Amino acid sequence: IIHSAAISACGKGEQWQQALDMLLGLREYGMLPNVITYNAATSACEKGRQWQSALALLALMYDTDLPPDVVTYNAVISACEKCRQWQETLDLLTEMQNIRLPPSVVTHNAAVSACDKSEQWEHAVGLLSRMP
Repeated sequence: IIHSAAISACGKGEQWQQALDMLLGLREYGMLPNVITYNAATSACEKGRQWQSALALLALMYDTDLPPDVVTYNAVISACEKCRQWQETLDLLTEMQNIRLPPSVVTHNAAVSACDKSEQWEHAVGLLSRMP
């Protein structure tokens, strides 16, 4: 828990690289980060507008057989949204459907915002019609 809190503090201080270093350092010392630790690091990437790093962390979770949760996807989608990566947000929503992980209102809002910021209004309207 203390590692997750430290990584979260890095995110709040916009020190995304330090958050990633801490997460990867845990693995080097034989400690297995849990979903909360990954979520803290992914959130740090989101705050630092590092969408590619957020996607890499999501992939790493799958590589290590650690299933991400809706919080993980929300952070990755928000990182993509902040960087106008609307196609990535749509791909992530599809991925969530494929693994039967229901998106939250936060998930949908970030995806709609990504489409809006990228002037992809057709996709934004489509997402709005699918919201719970």
